[in-house]
Amino acid sequence: MYIFNRSFWFDEAALALNVTDGSFFDLFGRLKYYQSAPPMFLFETKILTALFATQERIFRFIPFLCSLFLLPLFYVFSKYFLYGRYTRLFALFLFAINTNLIYYSTEFKPYALDVFAAISLPFLVLLLKFKRPVLLGIIFALFPWYSYASGLVEFALVFVLFAYVLKNKKHIKSFLLFLLPQIINLPLFALHLGAIESTRSFMAKIWSWGYIQSDFSNFTTLFLENVFYTFHPYKIVLKIFPLLLPVLLGLVCFFGAVLIFKRNKLKFYLLLCPFFAVLFFAYFGLYPFYDRMTLFLTPIYLMLFAKGLERFFQKSYGVILLVIFMLASIYPVALAQINMKNLPSQDLAIFLKLKENYKKGDMIILDETSTPQFIYYSRRYDFHTKNVMTEKMTKDSYGYLIYLNSLNKSKNYWFVRSNVRFPDTADTRDAIEFFGRDRGKFIRYNEGKTDLYYVGK
Repeated sequence: MYIFNRSFWFDEAALALNVTDGSFFDLFGRLKYYQSAPPMFLFETKILTALFATQERIFRFIPFLCSLFLLPLFYVFSKYFLYGRYTRLFALFLFAINTNLIYYSTEFKPYALDVFAAISLPFLVLLLKFKRPVLLGIIFALFPWYSYASGLVEFALVFVLFAYVLKNKKHIKSFLLFLLPQIINLPLFALHLGAIESTRSFMAKIWSWGYIQSDFSNFTTLFLENVFYTFHPYKIVLKIFPLLLPVLLGLVCFFGAVLIFKRNKLKFYLLLCPFFAVLFFAYFGLYPFYDRMTLFLTPIYLMLFAKGLERFFQKSYGVILLVIFMLASIYPVALAQINMKNLPSQDLAIFLKLKENYKKGDMIILDETSTPQFIYYSRRYDFHTKNVMTEKMTKDSYGYLIYLNSLNKSKNYWFVRSNVRFPDTADTRDAIEFFGRDRGKFIRYNEGKTDLYYVGK
């Protein structure tokens, strides 16, 4: 997927423009184009683009590199919970072929770093515990600057360690030394969060359906959707049995959690703490329990699933079971890889079509969600024109049609429309089509994630 190098979509292009156009200091404040990303992730990406080039693979290099380290890290971490070799190989196999993890390992977003945090932080606690408290505290203090989701994980881990110290009445000094770097870091990070509060509030509206309602009436639905989302590429099979398989998979995960709890309660809490943290924050409307925002829970689900089936892999036929499962996965894995290449928007193809057909004097009209890609690819492909206008997202399709009818009818117009829309905003494509069919010439290019319309002579 990294070599395939799909085109940027809205979020990636918008983040890339923040990196290239802003100073290093700007990356620690509020970003443009409604974006939010950990500042050190952007800071180091800016260094890479300054050293090498402003190309998609350079922007995606840190998530890609992080995903490569995730494979051995996941396997070593699994040894604390999975005791059979074939069980660990089974879990690693599930982890390696997971469509979501592959996809977001080659996207210029911090989701791969979120997954890295969800594994490495509890792993470091298990590895170091209270042997190197200051070092562990420094690492904990640094992680939120690279991954916002790591803050949830750390919140839960600190709580687990505090309960452990309180119960055993030892390691109190080490625990305080562990907290010290985080306490020093807290005011600085709070200033950063204050600077991006308006963006966070905006994003909260976009992900509002992922919050757990106060009466827990939507919890079951959200949990099953998370299971459905997690088990890729088997989502292809899940579509055939939309409810049965997620329920079965969820039950196996629950059984695996019970087995870990019975064997070692501390390990159980350290492994499951990111899951509990998401539930806690989702209930209070602070973080959604939904979709890619919970991608970092994927290794936890997969490990629990493997643990639930561990007794079968410990039998003499364990290796046969593993081989059968791998062979049965060839088709959904291959199909998922093909589908992933068709998932991203065709923004580059649309831009090249526009560049090829654009005539001097034509007017290009963008909306807010197609602007970043247009700016990014205009620079990449040396396309310059002053006849570009960006419109605010509208809430009224009829009002937008009235605006279109007020345009100068002697000009030719190009409209670029992305399928990315903000909450409570109207899709203006129907209005453009209605407007265009009354003109001398109307052409619609693509009919996918991003559409290009020509209206003119």
